[in-house]
Amino acid sequence: MKNLAELLATHWGMAAARVRSLGGGMNSQTWWVEHDGATFVAKSVPASGLPDLIAGAEVAAALADAGFVTGRPVPAREGMLVLTDPALVLLQHVPGRELDGGTAEEQGWMADTLAGIHTAGNPAVGDPALGPGTAAFAPDWLSPHAPGVADHPWLTAAIDAVRAETDPLTVTWSVLHTDPFPGAFIHDDRTGTTGLVDWAGARRGPVLYDVASAVMYLGGTDRAAAFLRRYSARGPLTAHELQHLDAFRRFRAAVQGVYFAGRLATNDLTGGIDTTENEKGLADARRLLATL
Repeated sequence: MKNLAELLATHWGMAAARVRSLGGGMNSQTWWVEHDGATFVAKSVPASGLPDLIAGAEVAAALADAGFVTGRPVPAREGMLVLTDPALVLLQHVPGRELDGGTAEEQGWMADTLAGIHTAGNPAVGDPALGPGTAAFAPDWLSPHAPGVADHPWLTAAIDAVRAETDPLTVTWSVLHTDPFPGAFIHDDRTGTTGLVDWAGARRGPVLYDVASAVMYLGGTDRAAAFLRRYSARGPLTAHELQHLDAFRRFRAAVQGVYFAGRLATNDLTGGIDTTENEKGLADARRLLATL
């Protein structure tokens, strides 16, 4: 990538900004930025991740306008939220601590935040442009033709089974985070506010996908019991619709399998992840599907 300090000066007017690397995530590189007493986070992704970065920035900005703490993207001088070459966004820093979801209190904060976002995201049955069913949601995430999938017959079979189970379902759609892991929730103990960051890839889709994702990261329905109780009370889903949660847990596990199969097939080591860790991610997805 071009010199970050130069990009900040050229596009955001931040001459002499102080920059410190924060390392990389699974699909990105981030930096801590200080300028004139304010703090920010700069995030860069590969060119292939640009559409998801733009979509996430737009969602984060809209939700911030609605009063949520999202790590609002800072527009560049030219007006765009995201630079395209390189793919780079500058985000307001969200103060606080990352949650791990290990206590009922933290799970309650996570549930309140996610339920509030889903409720504010114009929840409706299906998608007006795509129809009421689930089949139109992110078909590339569960494609048997995705890189590496054919190398794992168990994964191909899982995709077929998950699609047959979820495609016909008519469920509530809203704005999704798509990857609400505990560390994406930032809680400020001084104000009691919980934010949700890392919006790359956000889109409209079945609300149950986000709920299933949170449950996956929390370790399953038993360990996520406090989260589920609070979300059921605060979110836009009926008790009847929540009965489909296990179907979307299987959907989410299969997506995890496709993701890591692709990383292995393309030798994708972004985020400091080696081949062994990619293999573990695929094996974990297979075990999760087996338990479900």
